[in-house]
Amino acid sequence: MITLGSRFWLAVTTFAAVGWFVYVLSSGGEKFGTLVLAFLAVAAAIPAVALVVLRDGNVAVEGAGAMAAGPRSYATRFPAAWPALAALGGGIALVGLATGGALLYVGLAILVVTLFEWMVQGWAERATSDPAANQRLRNQVMYPIEIPALAVIGIALVVLTFSRVLLALPKTGSTVVAIVVASAILGVAVLLTSRPRLSSSVLTGVVVAGAVALVAGGIVGAVAGEREIEEHGGGHGADEEQHEEDAEGEGG
Repeated sequence: MITLGSRFWLAVTTFAAVGWFVYVLSSGGEKFGTLVLAFLAVAAAIPAVALVVLRDGNVAVEGAGAMAAGPRSYATRFPAAWPALAALGGGIALVGLATGGALLYVGLAILVVTLFEWMVQGWAERATSDPAANQRLRNQVMYPIEIPALAVIGIALVVLTFSRVLLALPKTGSTVVAIVVASAILGVAVLLTSRPRLSSSVLTGVVVAGAVALVAGGIVGAVAGEREIEEHGGGHGADEEQHEEDAEGEGG
């Protein structure tokens, strides 16, 4: 059965495949546009097939009376952060496309992960009529994947973005920024230790604000480029060359 959600993604897959075929014929096989359209076709085909198999996550309704009353609505307590993350990934991809750096691939990776998480959330929200059971089901499926992946991505993101900021600033400025950031991290750790009952909304706000500031600074630093770094050891090489010339003169 072709469900309503799968029809949309099948339409996107069809248009992308037709566009890819026409573009290949008209452009003579230009690589960038061909890869983009092929990627779009494959990415749209994945949720289309998944929605056909899962039947849009519909659950059989018990009882003829309930079936006659129409589809059951399901309450959800899941967070709705995926649209914002998709917008963030799209923005990073556009910046990377304009600057020609690795940010394009970072933005595309964020979009792919966001699409996958969004699909799993949509399936889990309609798995049963119990929101708590849906949440447990979603966590059982995703936590073994999310926790290690988030740890690796978080460490890599902090190292990459912060290094871009430090390399873009002058030597003195990078030292000052490193001290300020380290002091801020220490202050937040002390605050969390002194107030163990701090609300989760405050913690989430602090983490999100820090992440946004770090990513924004990394993007600005990557666009600005690295500062000129003086090479050390040039004088030592010159001294060795002069010493060799003096030795040859004495030998002559």
